[in-house]
Amino acid sequence: MDDGNIVTKFYETDKIYLEEREKLSQKYGKQDLWDVIDPWGLAVGISNLSIKLSIADLLRSTLDVPGHIAEFGTWRGDNLLFMAKILKIYDPYGSKLLHAFDSFEGLTEFTEEDKVSPESVKGLYKGSYEKLMDFISLYKMNNDIVIHKGLIEDTLPKAVEENKALSFSFVYCDTDLYSSTKVILDNLHDRLSKGGLFVFDEWNHEVFHGEGLAVREFLKEHGQKYKMHHVKNTRQPNMVLEKIDF
Repeated sequence: MDDGNIVTKFYETDKIYLEEREKLSQKYGKQDLWDVIDPWGLAVGISNLSIKLSIADLLRSTLDVPGHIAEFGTWRGDNLLFMAKILKIYDPYGSKLLHAFDSFEGLTEFTEEDKVSPESVKGLYKGSYEKLMDFISLYKMNNDIVIHKGLIEDTLPKAVEENKALSFSFVYCDTDLYSSTKVILDNLHDRLSKGGLFVFDEWNHEVFHGEGLAVREFLKEHGQKYKMHHVKNTRQPNMVLEKIDF
């Protein structure tokens, strides 16, 4: 993303890739959805593939940790359905559920800590709840996924209040912004099992500062209970907090 004078590390290579991808799209024209999806290894970008492989490795590393899985910032449901399918393969008879939190309105709740112009990104990453539910139904995952539709600042406190036994082994944080990240950490610190992971999609990001700031503030209070890990060979996710103590 080029936000004013900010240019990300991979800006130039991404620009070239997107331009070449557009040329291929124009060359081959409209194609059947499943003709593209099923042989996805042919078309998927290397950076996107690295994201999926990293998420799969991280998720599989927590399969023996008790607790459910949560994703914050579901957008189009790409990572959500991917993780659900990973569970179907590697833990088909387990009790883990996926809890998805999103307003499906895109980025909306900004604070001074985010250091970003709301006008430039408001509504970015707006998803389609209806489309997501169609794909959940297609893959018969209605009993595997729980959708919490609404602002995370409202839905997460409500969810943990209504289910005081709710615990997690894997929490994927992809909201980009300060207030939602802070709410996630504050509400789920006590709910994350030992050995469980907080996974951050845009920690230490060039454009979205809020996620990293919320993490630093959290670690000032609870840092002795976590170990930080860099995620290799991928841009995102880019940092993991492993819970090492209660």
